[in-house]
Amino acid sequence: MAPPIAVAPLVGATTQEITARLLFMVIRWVKCLPTFQTLSRGDQVCLLEESWRDLFLLYMSHWSPGVGDAVSPAAVHHDELNPIEIHYVQDVMRRLRQLSPDDTECSCLKAIVLFKPETMGLCDTHPVEMLQDRAQCVLGDYVRERYPRQPTRFGRLLLLLPILRSISNVFIEKLFFKGTIGNIRVEKILGEMYTMQVDT
Repeated sequence: MAPPIAVAPLVGATTQEITARLLFMVIRWVKCLPTFQTLSRGDQVCLLEESWRDLFLLYMSHWSPGVGDAVSPAAVHHDELNPIEIHYVQDVMRRLRQLSPDDTECSCLKAIVLFKPETMGLCDTHPVEMLQDRAQCVLGDYVRERYPRQPTRFGRLLLLLPILRSISNVFIEKLFFKGTIGNIRVEKILGEMYTMQVDT
């Protein structure tokens, strides 16, 4: 797993500042993840572009849950936003707050959503599948040792991931980023930013 990243306080920042900072945290995390760096550059970019939404939501729940809690049909001014997806965001934030995953669990969950072997465009899916399996094994072993009195905790953590994936990239872009980047796709911006940072 990647070493912990020092994070500046998010208190007092605007929603736009917070969401932008969370995206930078995603890039910094994958850049510092040794197992990720063993993959080809093209596969790294594919995985990042595919998983950014899930990673962003996990970071938001961990570092700035107030942003997710503030999402409600009454607070959203975009008519085209799907109220079902708004509910999904609220549900994810609620479940994560209830489970309150620790740093190790968060790292494992991020690795599981990052190393997605079914991602389109991958040149070599085998190492990605192995890394995802390893992350699940590490999470399972850790939860059983750290939380022996919570036998369902491992399963409940994994069940959060399908909910994350049920929220579309387009929805998250409209909800959190349309006011700052317009109609540009977030995954393309992230891919370019990651490539620039790694090359420097």
